[in-house]
Amino acid sequence: MTEDLISTTIRAAALACCALLGGCEILAALSGGEGLPCSSDQSCPRDMLCIDRRCARLSTCRNSADCETGWVCVNNICLMRFDAGAGDARVHDAAALDAAVVDVASTDLAMLDTAIPDAASPDGATPDAATPDAALPDAAMVDAAMADAAMADAAMADAAMADAAMADAVSPDTGMVNECSGEPDFTPCSLTTSPDYGYDVCIGGACVSPGSCGTEACNTGGPHFALPDTNQRQCYDNSAAMTCPSSGEDFFGQDTQYGWDTAHLASERYTRSTAIADQPVVTDSVTGLEWQGCAAGQTGATCQTGSAATMTRQHALDHCEGLTWGGSSDWRLPDQYELQSIVDHGRFDPSIDFDAFPATPGVRFWSSSSYRAIVGDGDAWYVSFDYGDVSHEGKSLGYDVRCVRSGQPVAPVIPRFTRAENVVDQPVVADAVTRLIWQGCTAGQTGATCQTGSGEIKTWQQALAYCEGLTWGGSSDWRLPDTKELASLVDDTRVEPSIDVTAFPATPESWFWSSSSYAKNCSAAWSVEFQKGSVIYFFGKILTEYVRCVRTGL
Repeated sequence: MTEDLISTTIRAAALACCALLGGCEILAALSGGEGLPCSSDQSCPRDMLCIDRRCARLSTCRNSADCETGWVCVNNICLMRFDAGAGDARVHDAAALDAAVVDVASTDLAMLDTAIPDAASPDGATPDAATPDAALPDAAMVDAAMADAAMADAAMADAAMADAAMADAVSPDTGMVNECSGEPDFTPCSLTTSPDYGYDVCIGGACVSPGSCGTEACNTGGPHFALPDTNQRQCYDNSAAMTCPSSGEDFFGQDTQYGWDTAHLASERYTRSTAIADQPVVTDSVTGLEWQGCAAGQTGATCQTGSAATMTRQHALDHCEGLTWGGSSDWRLPDQYELQSIVDHGRFDPSIDFDAFPATPGVRFWSSSSYRAIVGDGDAWYVSFDYGDVSHEGKSLGYDVRCVRSGQPVAPVIPRFTRAENVVDQPVVADAVTRLIWQGCTAGQTGATCQTGSGEIKTWQQALAYCEGLTWGGSSDWRLPDTKELASLVDDTRVEPSIDVTAFPATPESWFWSSSSYAKNCSAAWSVEFQKGSVIYFFGKILTEYVRCVRTGL
């Protein structure tokens, strides 16, 4: 490994400084074509790629797919992944690389020092002032030598930049190559923490172990799976159940009238398996997640044995990490987005599918997501299965626990959000994870950055009608999002506002309506707050909140 890195560096420095000797093309030819100018991979020899308009061997790369198994692409160079025990080896390689750059630069400068007196006269003497004709060509040679010196300086600067770039790709905590540099969120990675957890993923270009660091720095920031529907299958007006209205009628466009639930029975979503006696596992056909079929402390085909145990948040993390259940041992505490995915907004106390998750207590369950506090960091997010609300409390409190494992992971994507303005002043945002397209500004705002106008607040009925009648960004099939869709925009690594401010600029730090009514009391509807990220029902659909519409388009 060290020899390869030194060879690559010496070759790059030699090509940059070849004007000292002349014949850059000859040097490139001797290296088998490496370093020759190129416009595409096809213009290079078969074993090379065109990188930065120069032919380079396959040890260089554009992304990790160009490298061999067990290697990662860091700043266009394939580097081996290192575990904790190999940290010293990586540092030694870096030291050898630095030494190689210095050696090459020193050799080139020594050659340059020799070249300058030779340019003055063949024997090294200073030119005679009485012989100006001879002095002129000597001056030209000195100028050329000085130009060569400038090239050598540039080569050293390039080497320094490469060294700095490599340093950026190395974790300051472990001294290991950062395998998440340039990788999509939720790409698997490897991180050693104390205590150490088995679920490590790339988030924001860094390898994190959700829940391990105790702050929002190791939160996931959003969902990584296809969003499930809410299972709300009844229509409501402001105060009572109603026959579902038709398009153009009052209250049309609510949760019940859109989504997966309109074409599937509730029984089609989950599969409950008891392949291991008394340790049921529930597979979600929409998200691909696999769930512990009983709350921690319960066992049995219907969770009839034992009772649900309450734990602190740290105890919950440790419990799931050490769990062997249903024949698997890669269980973990779910993040808040995963835990919200199994909330059933068509039921209450408990607000979960009774058949898939029997004997579930209607209480609060811990997530691995820490609360991004304005002051302090002692809270974590929970999901309450009495009614389905999402909020935060102190990690020392005792809440219930249900563990999860990834099952069939969704392929990671980058970037998640893409903001476009196909119609002037009417931006839209495409979400590559949830496959939804969002109104790029809050209702009442327009402009590339939503700089024109101000957010408008509406009653629940007005919000439904606004989205149903909206033409925006060249489309007219907008609707009010359900509570899970709206909550998917919450970024729990941020507050004030708790949303990606590049994708959704000028978002009010306040409450936004969803299309989902509150099953226990239909005079209320679910709302998502974008100051801190809570999901809570509000009594009084006649109250006013902000609105952002959505459509299904990807």
